[in-house]
Order: sequence, then C-alpha cells, then structure tokens
Amino acid sequence: MNTNKIQAAIILSIGLVVSSMIFGLAFCYVRSKSVAYISVKGLAEREVDANVGIWTIRFEAIDHDLEQVNRQITNQTEILVGFLSQKGFVDKEIIYGTPELSDHGKYDSKSCRYSIKMEIIVHTPNVFLIYETVQKSQELVKMGVCLRGHWDGLTKFIFTDLNTIKPSMIQEATINVKKAAHQLAADSDVRLGILRRAVQGVFSIEDTHLPTKKRCV
Repeated sequence: MNTNKIQAAIILSIGLVVSSMIFGLAFCYVRSKSVAYISVKGLAEREVDANVGIWTIRFEAIDHDLEQVNRQITNQTEILVGFLSQKGFVDKEIIYGTPELSDHGKYDSKSCRYSIKMEIIVHTPNVFLIYETVQKSQELVKMGVCLRGHWDGLTKFIFTDLNTIKPSMIQEATINVKKAAHQLAADSDVRLGILRRAVQGVFSIEDTHLPTKKRCV
C-alpha cells in the first residue's frame, strides 16, 4: 500500500470478547477515500490455586429394626466427625445434613426394611487439607462408615479471588493487544490513529488437569 495515498488516521478500539479475557483493537485505514475497520484481539490468562474446598460426604445405614438403624447412623456420624477432627478440620468447617429415612418394607418384604441416608459437608479454605484427606477416605470404610458415591463427584474446588488478579490481567491484555495492533499496522503499511472504542466482556474460570488448579481467562 502506498502511504502517500493515506488521508485519514487509523482509529483503534479495545474490546473484550465475552467468556474470555480478550481485548480487541479495531482500527480503520483509508485507501482511495474508503475507510475500513479491522479488529485485533489480545489474551491474558492465569493459572491459580483454588482457595475454597467443598467435600460432600454421603453415607447410610440399613437394618430391619428402626432403633438399630438409628443407632448405626449415629455411630457412623460420630466416627466421621472424629475422623475429620483428627485430620485437622474445625467445627465451623463441618456442616451436618438432615437424615433421610426410608421404609422399604412397604414395597419389598425381603429386603431390610429401614434405611437412613445422611450427609456431612466439609467447607474450608484449606484446599490442600481437604484434597489430602479425600485421598484417605478409604479409612472411613475400614472404620465402619458406609460411604455412598465416588469422592471425585462429591468434591469441588473453587477460586473466588478473581478481583485480586483482574487489574493485572486487564493490563496485560491491553499491552498484548496494542503490540498486535502495531504489528498488524506495520505489516499492512498503515498508520495507527486515536482510540476509537473500548469494550470489556466477561472473565471465566476453567478447570485444569489438576482439581485444585484453575485457569482464569
């Protein structure tokens, strides 16, 4: 492109694509008295440690006798809470669910009549402790706790401190997109002008190959 024929400055705009921390610069150039706008995008991302762990522990007791099944679920609850306390969890991190009683005798006289399902939720900022303890959940079975469900589907790790890293991510994305815009302008043999528009979209937090690691984009 002949730069002598350029009669207007390139106008830039910074944009953020929804669901990702991507900034875009849109610029225009003039060729033969026509103006065109082109968007340029930049990306910023971080791999961070989860700062909240949630472990839902489900267990049950089954027996023909209602008094016995109540005794079993109480005993299992005490074993479980003792196990969690011994591992280092404090009382405020242990949340008790509501017992769910079922009477199977109404439908099948051959099976154990009563069952009680119960759950305890561990909610803690000590992500490493909860991850380490989950790996040892087999100990609960050996102690007589009838666990239900696979631990991997009942454990969540969350990152809640996005606001602490958002400013630096915006800064990084802005720098990256400006570099991309200047490179595109150089390759296209056009001249950059003033900023035209700025738009910010939404951040997203994604899982990684490690449950305690998250990817912010």
